[in-house]
Amino acid sequence: MTGFARGVLLAILAVVSVVAVAMAREISIGRDALAAADAAAAKSDWPMAIAHARAAAEALVPGSPWPVRGLRRLYAIGHDAEARGDEETGLLAYGAMRTAALETRAPGGGGAYWRAAAEDGLVRIATVGTNGGGGSAKRESMLAALYNTEPPATWTLAVLAGSVLAMLGGLARLAWPSEKSRFTRIAQIAAAAGFAAYAIVLLLN
Repeated sequence: MTGFARGVLLAILAVVSVVAVAMAREISIGRDALAAADAAAAKSDWPMAIAHARAAAEALVPGSPWPVRGLRRLYAIGHDAEARGDEETGLLAYGAMRTAALETRAPGGGGAYWRAAAEDGLVRIATVGTNGGGGSAKRESMLAALYNTEPPATWTLAVLAGSVLAMLGGLARLAWPSEKSRFTRIAQIAAAAGFAAYAIVLLLN
C-alpha cells in the first residue's frame, strides 16, 4: 500500500470515527431529553416538557427512534392542552413541533406530516370561536402565512456549505501547479462533485 493510499484510508477512518461518536451523542441526547420531558409532564411543568420534547425531536440520527417520539410527545401535549382549554400551552407545543419538523426535514423524511399536523393545531387554536365563511378565510390566510415563512432546512444549508467548500478546494488545487496527476484528478472530481451537489440542492428547493 502506497503512502497516498494509507493517507486516504486513515482519513476515511477518522471521518467514520467522528460520525460514529456524533451519532452516539445525538442518540443519547434524544433519550435523555425525552425522559426529562416525561418527568416535567408528570409535574405539569409544560414549558419544560415542551423544551425537552423539542430537544428530543431535533436529535436526528438515521435509525434513532427519539426524534419521532419527541414529535409525538409535542403533539400529545398540544392536543391535551386544546382539550382543557389551555391555549398558551397548546400554541407553545404546536409551535415547537413545527419548528422541530422544519429543522430536521430531509428528502424522504416525515417532516412534512408533522409540520402539517402542527400547523393545523396552531390554526385550530388561533381560530377558536370564529365561525362562518370569515373563519374559513382566516384559516386559509394563516396557513398561507405559515407556509410562506418556511426557513431553509438544516440539511440544505449543510449540503450547500459542503458543496461550496468542495468546489473551492478543488479549484484551488487545480490552480496550484503540480506534476502529480493523481492530485489533479482528485481536485477535478471534488470540484465537479461540489458543483453537481450545489445544483441538485437548488433544484430541490
